[in-house]
Amino acid sequence: MTTRTQNIQFHMDMENKKRLEGLPWEFPLEEWPDHGVIPLSIRRGESRHQVIFVELEGFRYAIKETTPRMAEREITNLQEIERRGIPALSPVGSVTVPAAPVLIEASSPGSVPQYISGDRGYTVTQLAPRVIPQVLLFRIPFTRKNKHRIWSAVAILLVELHEHGVYWGDPSLANILIRIDGQRILAIMADAETAELFPEPVNDHLREQDLDSFRESLLWQTEDLRNARGLPEEEEIVDDRDFRYIEQRYNWLRREHNQLMAPTSFTSVFQAQRMLESLNRLGFSLLDMGTEAVQQLTTVLPGWYQRRIHELLGITVPRRYARRFYNRLLGHQAIMSKHEERAVSLEEAAQHYYTHYHLPTILLLRKYLTKEQDPLQAYFSLMQYKWKLSMAAGHEIPMDEAIVGWAMTQTDMGTLGAVDPATISTWWHERKPVAQVLEPPMIESAQLEPLLSEHEQRLVRLPTPALEQELEAILGRQGEGEEG
Repeated sequence: MTTRTQNIQFHMDMENKKRLEGLPWEFPLEEWPDHGVIPLSIRRGESRHQVIFVELEGFRYAIKETTPRMAEREITNLQEIERRGIPALSPVGSVTVPAAPVLIEASSPGSVPQYISGDRGYTVTQLAPRVIPQVLLFRIPFTRKNKHRIWSAVAILLVELHEHGVYWGDPSLANILIRIDGQRILAIMADAETAELFPEPVNDHLREQDLDSFRESLLWQTEDLRNARGLPEEEEIVDDRDFRYIEQRYNWLRREHNQLMAPTSFTSVFQAQRMLESLNRLGFSLLDMGTEAVQQLTTVLPGWYQRRIHELLGITVPRRYARRFYNRLLGHQAIMSKHEERAVSLEEAAQHYYTHYHLPTILLLRKYLTKEQDPLQAYFSLMQYKWKLSMAAGHEIPMDEAIVGWAMTQTDMGTLGAVDPATISTWWHERKPVAQVLEPPMIESAQLEPLLSEHEQRLVRLPTPALEQELEAILGRQGEGEEG
């Protein structure tokens, strides 16, 4: 290691330092891919600073290049924002890299040259689980309902920030990450460099400034959306009506927030029960009150479809779904035979369907299903959604793109955000990051294992980062023909 590398300062705990110190800090971020760093594709918005997302030993980090002073400021801001229970990237620390001073004024005879520090600073944060890459989020159908779901999540985040004394200063889609958990959409603050913190809710003037800044950002962010979807310039995706919806939603949520935060005392079990029922109606629960193919017509015996599917694929499909699943195999066989202009056997079609459609679908659902969701019901719902998207587009929609759109349709925008996440996160005086508190329990691997052949059952037991690595290869094997 060179002397220059040894002088790099890591302002973080030892575990994170050990993971991060092997990165090529002596080079600017834009050169890291040339030095063996493979960045994750997380977001696509414009930024004043170079930002890279990396994965190390199963941990995902966002690294932003700035000045040492601004890096330290942002980490301090994020630590306080996290302490206040607001959804944001989790602060890890900062890195300072020494560099030669930069000449800012050329010297003339008799004058003293003027320099500024050339040291680089890096803000290091840890990514929240199940963040949706913007490259996928921006490609889903931007219908009115989908936009409203996203705008609702953004409005919630802005209300939470302002009510807890945080003036953002630079709110935009480029600085927000979206996470979908079952029936919940969560907007996550991804940049706190410009944030200003106050001990009380921010005043109306600063609220208006943040809202105006977000409105302006929507205008230039539209270009990102248009490019992501390959649309012509004359086609409008986001307009002033979208901002008016955000503004209206913000004002409504602010009123709801004030009502819910009014001092209350419970003098009876009935009052406590009414409060809990109100939370449930709003979509929240407290974690604890204490600490084409034609089949020959035939009569089959019960269980025949299950046994036949197991013979073909080695998987176990619940009886109530088995006939529907078997018919899907028959439909796939018919389409394969038509496309390949030959008689494709059911055995061959079943294996093709399993490899190119079934396996990636089950593994993607592993990332999005919550504990209360039926995996086969979600499976058929997703397949139907993907088919409709593909028919409308005139070509097959990739599975990963379809599942983000499908997951969006499962959310209920009418129940978003009327309860203060920061308060829930500290309800019983046990402070936890709000993203963790609001994270629903995900479906257990045991429920998905029977839906995979014995060789692939291990995949649903993998941690999310390792699973996504496997998914990249599996999704790459998807067929190009239209799925039946």
